Amino acid sequence: MTRSVDAEIKRVTVTLPKRQLDALQTIATREDVSVAWLVRKAVDKLLRQGPEIPVADSAQLKGRT
Repeated sequence: MTRSVDAEIKRVTVTLPKRQLDALQTIATREDVSVAWLVRKAVDKLLRQGPEIPVADSAQLKGRT
């Protein structure tokens, strides 16, 4: 089975210590969502609240010297 994915969407893999994964799984189970969904929402929230420095696209960064 082949599933098409939007070219703008990229898959990211992370390695977590067991205690962190267990904690995320506990929250996910309580909220009736997947761990992946929690991670996507956490990243979205972090980027919306934003660091003090604006997040730049990697293509934009390559143009800087």
